[in-house]
Amino acid sequence: MKTTTLFILSVLLVFNGYSAPSNVHWSRLTTGDETMTSTKGVVLKGSDKLISPNSFHPPVEITIVAKTDSTNLRIGYAADQVIFNWEENLDQLRVDGGPAGNRQADGAGRIPKDKFVMIQWQVTPEHQAIYVDGKLRRRKFFSVNSLSIKLRAGCGVPC
Repeated sequence: MKTTTLFILSVLLVFNGYSAPSNVHWSRLTTGDETMTSTKGVVLKGSDKLISPNSFHPPVEITIVAKTDSTNLRIGYAADQVIFNWEENLDQLRVDGGPAGNRQADGAGRIPKDKFVMIQWQVTPEHQAIYVDGKLRRRKFFSVNSLSIKLRAGCGVPC
């Protein structure tokens, strides 16, 4: 079964009003740095999704510490979905739809199974950059001055 475990989901803006599971804590910092942490993790199975209640405007930096037991670790923000370990080609980083989408990156999509990785997604009004464990996987330049989208994470179906 496809599962994704998220331990830290951090957005450098504010998530307000998210109703998290009992083992999860959302910080409510006034600095604009919002973090969801859990000592037990948040396990997403099948078509489960985690969606922020609010939309965010760039600049945004998203940090996710996650692992998957097989394929399809999916996140969405400046692209409709970014897929690591895509089931049709594990090595291809899928970046589908949205202002940052429709450009795939061969050789950049594989993450190890059953091992936590840190994914950082930086989005400014001019570009995005996606890192895994500190290594750049994809950078794209574009214009997103009017972008206002919710952050999404899931494992089995489009975000």
